[in-house]
Amino acid sequence: MWQTSGLTFLGAVLAATLTSLVAYFVNSRKMAGDTRARWDAVLFDKSAVLAEAARSVRHHAERYRHSTDKAARQQRIDDAQERLRIAMEQLRLVGNRRVQDAARRVMHHAYAVAMQGVDNRDPRAEHYADVPPIARLNDALQEFYRSVRQQLRAEHPEDVLHDDDFDRIAAGLQPLAPDQRSSVV
Repeated sequence: MWQTSGLTFLGAVLAATLTSLVAYFVNSRKMAGDTRARWDAVLFDKSAVLAEAARSVRHHAERYRHSTDKAARQQRIDDAQERLRIAMEQLRLVGNRRVQDAARRVMHHAYAVAMQGVDNRDPRAEHYADVPPIARLNDALQEFYRSVRQQLRAEHPEDVLHDDDFDRIAAGLQPLAPDQRSSVV
């Protein structure tokens, strides 16, 4: 009788232990997945803000010279640069090293685009001979998009059309090979 009760008790303890272990591992995986999804959502959001701000800098810088209200246009450039800097700093928290480096390069070249538009000078011309700021910004954005897609585990993360490709495709031409681009970031 004691043996039967002891075996029953031991079986119940073993079943409870196994159930607890399975629940622990399932919950751990679920929590890790939930955490990863939250981080991915933040990465996507901050990356979109950075890309939008960089495009805004370019847009307003390209229109500065022909603007009737240069002070308002300059304020828009400054506001976009501020959003760009903030997004770049936020990406330092959630982006891997490649994303962080790419975000910093976008900010670096967006500044040159802004200065080219406002002051008609490239403050980085000596470092990037014969490559205009807009081409450098386009290349930096290309690498940024690829790095974010890679961290987000997108299918074919390197398969992102370059800005130069849009013009060529519109003209019925084939996209440029990477070694034919304006520069390599």
